[in-house]
Amino acid sequence: MDRERSDKNLPFRQSEIKILIAGSGGQGILLLGKILSQSLLQEHRNVSWLPSYGAEVRGGTCKCMVVTSESDISSPYIYHPDYILAMNEPSYQRYAPSIAKEGLIFYNSSLIGSSILNKNVENISIDATNIAKDLGDLKCANMVMLGRFIKYTKLVSEKTVEKVLSESVKTESVLKLDIAALKRGFENA
Repeated sequence: MDRERSDKNLPFRQSEIKILIAGSGGQGILLLGKILSQSLLQEHRNVSWLPSYGAEVRGGTCKCMVVTSESDISSPYIYHPDYILAMNEPSYQRYAPSIAKEGLIFYNSSLIGSSILNKNVENISIDATNIAKDLGDLKCANMVMLGRFIKYTKLVSEKTVEKVLSESVKTESVLKLDIAALKRGFENA
């Protein structure tokens, strides 16, 4: 399934929303989670951001958990995420079975084949790595994924994410590339 949802029928408009972001070290997983978390904070939501990565760091498994709520957050740790953003196949295979009932999985279709998709949940594709390659740098695939996720879910405004990104990335050329990648994610939602 890959259909557009309206704001009123997104499954997770409850108080606490749990997002798991996973990929390999070097894919910008932690930055994606940090930008999302700071954007949610800018929009006056409570947020926890819990990074985790293997000993290898670059190339090893990397994930972060973002929990957001309008009230107190019960735990920063996520067992059954409402949303999963999977940047590579090992991460998809590892975390897809833990998705909450009626959860959504956003996956990088450049690196994840459709044959492994969990057929019991809705899978939302974005060709993040190939879009990043077209933009000239594979490292911006994380921002393509973030753009797709926020445009689809409307958890935060695009404007807020662009503002937080502008405040977080200090190198002008990297910022320009990341904003272009974010916008490509918006366009592909």
